[in-house]
Amino acid sequence: MKDATNPSDTPTVPVGFGLENEHPMLTMPFTLSVAGQTFEGKRISVTEIEIALPRGTMMSGSRELATLSFPFEDFTITLMAQMTATDRGDDGTSVLLFSEPTGAHLAQLRYIINSVIAGDIVTLKGMMAYTGPTQPKSPKAAEAKSNRDRLRSIGVALVSLFIAFIAGTAVFSRYTTAYEMHPVFIDRMGLAMQATVAGQLTYLDPEAAPGEVAYTIASTTGDVLSFQMPREGQVSVSTDVFEGATVLPTDLILTIFDNSDAIRLRTLISIEGLTRALQGDPATIEMSDGRTLPVTVQVRDTTRASALRGDLFVPVDLTVQGGSLGPSDMNKSARLRLSKTLLGAFGIGQENGQ
Repeated sequence: MKDATNPSDTPTVPVGFGLENEHPMLTMPFTLSVAGQTFEGKRISVTEIEIALPRGTMMSGSRELATLSFPFEDFTITLMAQMTATDRGDDGTSVLLFSEPTGAHLAQLRYIINSVIAGDIVTLKGMMAYTGPTQPKSPKAAEAKSNRDRLRSIGVALVSLFIAFIAGTAVFSRYTTAYEMHPVFIDRMGLAMQATVAGQLTYLDPEAAPGEVAYTIASTTGDVLSFQMPREGQVSVSTDVFEGATVLPTDLILTIFDNSDAIRLRTLISIEGLTRALQGDPATIEMSDGRTLPVTVQVRDTTRASALRGDLFVPVDLTVQGGSLGPSDMNKSARLRLSKTLLGAFGIGQENGQ
């Protein structure tokens, strides 16, 4: 008999006995459709998936509503889930996380994974069930209807039609209307000067004359870059920018305004939303005070560059049709809404966007 007090007699746990991941990945056939593109699935678990997409193609931290399809012999199971991109993977694969692992898709997904692990054949019988009565109701004797019964039947029919109309309107509105995730910022029009490298802001002079050094950045590579004031005007230094501050590429340093009261509307729009806008879908902004204003999506050089890099969201400017915004609307925000007309929902009467 082994002595329990002797450490040498105590059995040791083998190295690597515990799983690195509580939910190990399973290799099985499936596809992932997101933002109008379909990718081949490699591995899957109840918390994350691996798809055939080079790492870094999707912006880490971005969230998209995706469709998972599992093909079987004579049918296909489709699940909807919101996915979050990560920076994990290799040159040929990317790892996405389920944004809500315990969402409505979990029961079906776990059933499919467990069936594949057990070697069972997934059938419709296991995914669908009927809980209604098993015997038909016995026929009732015909009853004479009074005028009150007829009026009640007509009232029920009208109420049913009204409910069906409301439901149809809601479904049509959901199908034809979409809101972009990012807010629209309403700012004063001006010339923005941004950092081009990462480093430390060693010099800042917002009162510099045109041609003089406005600010200097000591980059992380050891270079010192100086930026000249391009023109005269009222200068506004960005919040939390001061000598000694650390800046990253594209961080706003200062903005030069002229005497104009012109305003600028900026936002990030999804690739799907940009495509809809360019195909002629009406775009509208909804202000916090309840105003709704039609706008036109303006494509800039930065928009094209971001789209060609494969970014999921690209920067655009918006122009209010009719110029209904004034100086009092500066520093406010709004929501961008894309919709379809009744004919446009069927691809009829669409106009080319600008």
